[in-house]
Amino acid sequence: MLLSLCVLPSALAASTEEDVQRYLRVLEQRDPRLQAVEFEALCCMGLSDPRLFDEVEQRLLADHEAARTHRENKQRLAWYFRALGFSGQSKYQPTLQRFVDDRTYRNYAITALRESPQYAKWNPIISNRATFDPGRSDDTNRFVNMLSADDPLLHRVAAKRIFQTSEMAPAVADLLAERIRESYMKADKYDTEQLETVGWLLNALGRWRTDPKYASLLREVSARARAEKLRARALAALEGRR
Repeated sequence: MLLSLCVLPSALAASTEEDVQRYLRVLEQRDPRLQAVEFEALCCMGLSDPRLFDEVEQRLLADHEAARTHRENKQRLAWYFRALGFSGQSKYQPTLQRFVDDRTYRNYAITALRESPQYAKWNPIISNRATFDPGRSDDTNRFVNMLSADDPLLHRVAAKRIFQTSEMAPAVADLLAERIRESYMKADKYDTEQLETVGWLLNALGRWRTDPKYASLLREVSARARAEKLRARALAALEGRR
């Protein structure tokens, strides 16, 4: 897995160039499952280098016909589409537009087109190494950048990824808790976007449910949130239910 635990997080430090080269090596392996796992993680990497995404684009164009009827390869292609969106580069929009009427790939292309302008703004935030703490892993530093930004949608993206990974850094938990405290009482049942964001923050904080400090916050939300959906999500996170 891309995101992993390590006793000495600083040992995981890698330059942007090393990250790009690692992804290029992943592309060379042609392992659909490996590529799906690694390319999903691109949502929180902050990479925009055309050397990587030009290669992704070329693979997509070369492989899309053969992959239509093969489940694992179709999944691999799905992440190629998403990767072009994660790049934040407008140069890939013509390629993505080619597939908006394609019955097999249209949803992937539309999602990538929708996400691309967001990632044009987000990637410099995610990958800002001026804010990196050398005592933390790169992944933790990127999550901290995302959760520190003034952008609730970027908070949601980070929370989803944290929920899916083995991330357990205290700095990340503290920021999740801070974002929850400042937003959960404002969310009501009619604001579906805010409910979704706070819900994912709660899901992610559930990874720290055995810590009394965070368990107390989850109990607070389960009792006091205005929205019933958030009360239920907080209770599920506290109990370790998905």
